[in-house]
Amino acid sequence: MTAQVFDVFRKPRFDESITKVEWRTYHPYVKSFEKNDIIDITINQADVWLAMFEGVLIVKAKLEVVGGGTGTLTHNAGAYLFESCTYELCNKELDAARYPGITSTVRGYLCYAPEDSHHLAIAGWNYPNAPILNADKTFTMNIPLKHLFSIFNDHQVATLGKQSIRLVRSRTDANSVKVVERPSNSIQGAPLTQSSVRIIIDSITLKVPHLTPNDDIKFQLLKRVRADEPMIVAFRKWELHELPALTQNSTTEVWSVKTCSAMESPRYIVVFFQTKKIDDIHEDVTLFDHANIKSLRLALNGDYYPQERVLLDFSNNQYADAHFNYSEFNKSYQNCVQKRPLVNFSDFKTHPMFVIDCSRRSLGPKASTVDIKLEIEATTGFPAGTKAYCIIIHDQIMEHLPLSEIVRIID
Repeated sequence: MTAQVFDVFRKPRFDESITKVEWRTYHPYVKSFEKNDIIDITINQADVWLAMFEGVLIVKAKLEVVGGGTGTLTHNAGAYLFESCTYELCNKELDAARYPGITSTVRGYLCYAPEDSHHLAIAGWNYPNAPILNADKTFTMNIPLKHLFSIFNDHQVATLGKQSIRLVRSRTDANSVKVVERPSNSIQGAPLTQSSVRIIIDSITLKVPHLTPNDDIKFQLLKRVRADEPMIVAFRKWELHELPALTQNSTTEVWSVKTCSAMESPRYIVVFFQTKKIDDIHEDVTLFDHANIKSLRLALNGDYYPQERVLLDFSNNQYADAHFNYSEFNKSYQNCVQKRPLVNFSDFKTHPMFVIDCSRRSLGPKASTVDIKLEIEATTGFPAGTKAYCIIIHDQIMEHLPLSEIVRIID
């Protein structure tokens, strides 16, 4: 107990800072949602305060499977419908996701708790279950913008100015669907059917809440907007990089991922692998492969993370260190106490993610650039067709001048 138990004369407080919340629906300029189409949804009202972090994309579509096989939507199918997605403020890109299906899947495994899967079932995320299809193979997904864009997880404040969401339709629907083929006839040993899939999108809309502040707050905001006072936009950007193929049958690989500025120095690195899963309707693209990884280290300008080499052996289920690092990520990233990993130890073998925490480090006063390099070792040769992915999580700070409508990066 504290002294607050004797604060018996306190008066109740009411939050009346927001006098009105009104949800508005915005439609894209085009009505075509075929493969590789560009879909722009723009909000031109520059004098309205928007809670974009609460925005929701609503996708209505239908699954078609031709050829006799049985098709189901893959986990997180809605995000895999798009090749890329971009968020712009005053015609300046604030955040973008290349292959949002892959990035949001990894973010979900790392950051979501089991109860989040129940909440996000309407978004196509219902781990470990697949999204629900109606009897006529139609489906509707309400995908929160924060599921696709990292900015809306960190920068949860009202925004002012012209804003737009740009979506590029995926070049294939194979990553959103998994097909199980059946024998082509009743004769024993008959060949399996050869199916093809297609997702027909009927509509895509964006719902965003408009916020109306009370008069006192409105006056203070107007005063500072007229003074063109900078609004700081700070968040942690998730940047995806891809190595198209590991050297077949080799047991070592050195991957020079990129060279970046000191501001873009990584806070966390997440590495994962896939063998012949992308663009294959018979594979589950949300599963990863351990590729018999024995050791994985990150080098930043010659400094290694982890400092001591960790030896793994997936064939003998000796990957506790990798699962521990995965479980510890959300505690550090969200600065929370509880650890509620979505993927348990046994399932981690089919969802392996190698997390490296490099958030506590000093670049030194003379470090202007950072070389990011990964050293990968395996117990056996890398299988053919194995891709490596690396997500770099780094700080991004921008400023928005509301009157001038200027948005720029702060280095």
